[in-house]
Amino acid sequence: MQMISRIRGVLLGAAFALAVAPLSLGSAAAQTVESIKKGGVLKIGSQVAQVPWGFTDGAGKLTGFDIELGEMLAKDLGVKVEVTPVTSSNRVAALLTGQVDVLAAVMGIFADRQKVVLFARPYTTNDTIYIGKTGASIKGWDDLKGLRVGVPRGTPQDIAVTKAAPAGTVIQRFDDDASTVQALIAGQVDVIGGAATQVPNIAQVAGPGKYEEKFVVARAFNAFAVRPASREWANYLSDFVARKVESGEIKALYKKWIGGELAAMPTTGEGEAALPISMVK
Repeated sequence: MQMISRIRGVLLGAAFALAVAPLSLGSAAAQTVESIKKGGVLKIGSQVAQVPWGFTDGAGKLTGFDIELGEMLAKDLGVKVEVTPVTSSNRVAALLTGQVDVLAAVMGIFADRQKVVLFARPYTTNDTIYIGKTGASIKGWDDLKGLRVGVPRGTPQDIAVTKAAPAGTVIQRFDDDASTVQALIAGQVDVIGGAATQVPNIAQVAGPGKYEEKFVVARAFNAFAVRPASREWANYLSDFVARKVESGEIKALYKKWIGGELAAMPTTGEGEAALPISMVK
């Protein structure tokens, strides 16, 4: 039980919500770059209990991928940064009612969300993957034959493996991510499905280098989100992301917080081109 509790702690928020709750709120006025610079403060809505995106470290400092990216954006604008904690359930409302200027809050681009917010171009990928012991030759569905596969019950990775796994695959379903990871570490299963961000979190519990990403099932794209009428602001954010990807700064953030190399991403946050893609082999 202690092991499971510890895993739950380091995996807190590893999964991300796929749906946006219907909103009956009046939207605040469109935000502009000039108004932000004039005010001298960039108000960013970020999740603060989502390792590795936003969380408080052992020294009591708020940090993480989205937090550092927000600080980078504020520096680019020449203003101070003010982080407003949000959750997956209230982040869109916080944006639309004017509590924040922008969301950097593990906001994956999905069709339902595109209807209520305006996305800049993506700044990172967020993959659903399969994880196994380092060195094991597992490159796709066919390699799962004869293996024990653990998945959280009812998740995208559960649905995917149920459809695609070859005969002879033993699928074991668990109640949550923590129990699934515990089964992997305890040797009850050979490979598990989860988010790419779980790899460094597993290393915190099991030790570094013991487990690695085997193959990607699906890839979503995270982006800044602004109010629907804030076209100029969204364009600035897209240009910012383009410049920081080109300079290598966002790639360095990805390597630091997620691990590995940042994959190619769409150059827009709008339309079908920005929606999640299947990576199933």
